[in-house]
Amino acid sequence: MKTKANNKVLFVAAFFLVSTLAACSPSNSGFQTSTAMPSTGSGTDTDNSQSIPDTGDTNSTTPPTPTSPAPDESTDSAKSLKIHAFSDMNIDTDGTYSSATISIVKSMISRDPAVILGVGDFIDGEKTSLSDSTYVSMWNSFSKKVMAPMRDARIPFMATPGNHDAYYNQERTQYSTFWKKNKGSVEFVDDANFPFYYSFIQEDVFFISLDDANYSNLKNRTTQLAWLKTQLTSARAKGARARVVYGHIPLYSIVASKANSSTVYQNGVLTSERRTAGSNTLEAILLNNNVDLVIFGHSHGFYSGHYTYPDGKKLQVVSMPCAGSAPRYLVGTSTKTPTGYVELTISETNKLTIRYYNSSGTLQSLSSLPASLTLDSKNGVRYVR
Repeated sequence: MKTKANNKVLFVAAFFLVSTLAACSPSNSGFQTSTAMPSTGSGTDTDNSQSIPDTGDTNSTTPPTPTSPAPDESTDSAKSLKIHAFSDMNIDTDGTYSSATISIVKSMISRDPAVILGVGDFIDGEKTSLSDSTYVSMWNSFSKKVMAPMRDARIPFMATPGNHDAYYNQERTQYSTFWKKNKGSVEFVDDANFPFYYSFIQEDVFFISLDDANYSNLKNRTTQLAWLKTQLTSARAKGARARVVYGHIPLYSIVASKANSSTVYQNGVLTSERRTAGSNTLEAILLNNNVDLVIFGHSHGFYSGHYTYPDGKKLQVVSMPCAGSAPRYLVGTSTKTPTGYVELTISETNKLTIRYYNSSGTLQSLSSLPASLTLDSKNGVRYVR
């Protein structure tokens, strides 16, 4: 039986990033942007959200106006859809996971999500020197230490490949073999290319996993981008109340290799998939097809907000913290966001709440995060909370 969160745990100085989904209509985009304000007091999770007025223009830059505080997390309706996501476990090749990873798995299960999204880098691959038996051993360790508790709790785990999981052909073969034996129990829409890229429906939310374990551009990009457009323009996607895309390697890095550096630590990003490279790129497709939320791993740093562009377009993105080791500095800051995971709760009234928990299961204060990050100064792309 799944366990429930202990409502007596005291959370300190925490606040939420909140977004409100539009009505369930194929002609509407899903999330309406809002920005959370810091909470005060302990013992409850509250927020004072500021919502952009609904003008019918999802790219509106109208200043936010205050709304009433949201209820604390203990009042999340039983009808809410709760999704957890975690990324970058950084296993050792001997199959050892950090204590933080194991604690994160336990914490996620205790909070009883409907599904858990794995946003890549489950093992320590991307090495041509490793034998098949080493890969099998790492995946067996992952199955025992990470997946087994989820299976016991009957929580589906839906993975997308990371560069340390499925970069070279040898790794991709092992990845495919493992995940075809461990396929999550969800309603698939298209699983022809599972476990690399696929789509599924969970309580009327349309999810798409990308195969972006490659650097610079997507794997099998021509075929995959055509598939992505077909998925997003399908009746199922348009009729869903929201569309969520998740993949490991991001369009932009948000971290630096040292504190207070304005030099972005690229570490492999999808530079060729930015819309400056053309209309048939991942970024352009996401912006032009009513994608409501994108989740990226790989950076080892938490941030949540909107990619904003000079033409007024916006894309809501969650950048994942690492769930193992080696957090990195957010670019231009001395802040390393701690190991942890992200919780997405979609209420029956189509309100999205994003919460960030550390490996001990404590809701994180985001007060130290900057109001924005510069992603691409040349082309005026910023990441705004």
